[in-house]
Amino acid sequence: MSEINNIEKINQDFFKKSHKLVFSQIALSPVEADIFALLLNSIHKEQWDEYATSTGRSPVYKFSTQILSEWFDVSNKALYTTLYKPSARLAGKSIGIKDSENGQFKFNPLFKEISYKGGTLTIAPNEMLMDEYLGVSQGHSQIPQKQFRTLKSEHSKRLYTILCRFKGETTKLHPQKIEELHAFFGLLNEKGELMKKSYKEVGILIKRIIKPAIEEINNIDPDIGFIIDEKSGNVGFTYHKKGNKIVAIEFLYSWKKKEEIKKIAKHPVDLNEDDALITLNEVSTKSRLPSFDELKNLQKHLKTLIFRGEVVPEETIKTIKLLIEAELEL
Repeated sequence: MSEINNIEKINQDFFKKSHKLVFSQIALSPVEADIFALLLNSIHKEQWDEYATSTGRSPVYKFSTQILSEWFDVSNKALYTTLYKPSARLAGKSIGIKDSENGQFKFNPLFKEISYKGGTLTIAPNEMLMDEYLGVSQGHSQIPQKQFRTLKSEHSKRLYTILCRFKGETTKLHPQKIEELHAFFGLLNEKGELMKKSYKEVGILIKRIIKPAIEEINNIDPDIGFIIDEKSGNVGFTYHKKGNKIVAIEFLYSWKKKEEIKKIAKHPVDLNEDDALITLNEVSTKSRLPSFDELKNLQKHLKTLIFRGEVVPEETIKTIKLLIEAELEL
C-alpha cells in the first residue's frame, strides 16, 4: 500500500531539484518538464519518512483539476489533451545519473505510474530515486516555478535549472565541456549518440540552443542578468579552447546585481563573427536559407573570415549578394 498525498494547492513559489537531477541525462519536452516540476514542487521529506523506515509504503501524488488548470494554464476541458501524450512518454522515460569521478552511473525509470482519471492526475515516483527526489546530498537548485513554467523551450528550461543551481557568491558554475552540454540539453539517444549530427558542430549548438535559451531566460526573469564577453562580444557565455578547438563553454551571468550587469536588450541577441561563419557554411552547403540580418552580418564579416583562412568560392559570394538584393526588393 502507498501513502496518498492529495495536492489541492500550490503552496511554494519555488521547487527544488537535487544536484544529481539537475545534471542528469534525460530529454523532456516543455510539458513533460512542467509535469515533473509539478511533482517536485509537491515532494517533501516527511512524506517519505514511513517508506524510509521500511514500512513498505512509498508516496503517491494526486493533483486536482484546479491545480492542473492553474499549473498548465489551460481550461479543465483541455487537460486531457494537454497531458495525454506527455504522460505517455513520461511513463517510459528513464533517467541517467552519472558520477564520473567515481566511475559510477545508474539508469532508473522516472515513475512507477502516471495516470489521469476523473480530472485527477496521479503520479507514483520511483522509490529507487528517493535520494535524488529529496536532494539529501550535494545540494539542490531552487527554481522559481512561475518563471520556469513561462519558459516555452525545453532547452531554456534546462539552462534555467542549472543557472538556478549556482546563485550564491560561494557557488560557481564551472565551464561545461561540449560533450557534457550534449547530455545536459538532452541531445543524446539511449546509446549516448547525438540524435542530430549537426550538433557536433559547436557553432550550431550555440546558434540553435544556447543563444535562444539565454535570450528567452533574460526576457522572463528580471532577477538574472547576462554579461557580455568582452573578447568575443557574445552575450551570456564565453569559449574555452584547446588549440583552435572549442572544448567548453562558460556561462556568464549574475543574480540580483542589476547595477553591475550589462543586460540584453529586448531586441534579438547581436550577431557576431561566429554567427557569420555559421551562415557562410549554410549558404555554401545550401542547408538553410538565412535571414536578412544573418546575411548582412555575413557580409559585414566576410573579409575577416577570408583573412582568417576560410575558403569562400566566387560562386558563394555571388549567392550572398543575390540573396541580399532579393531581400531588399521585397
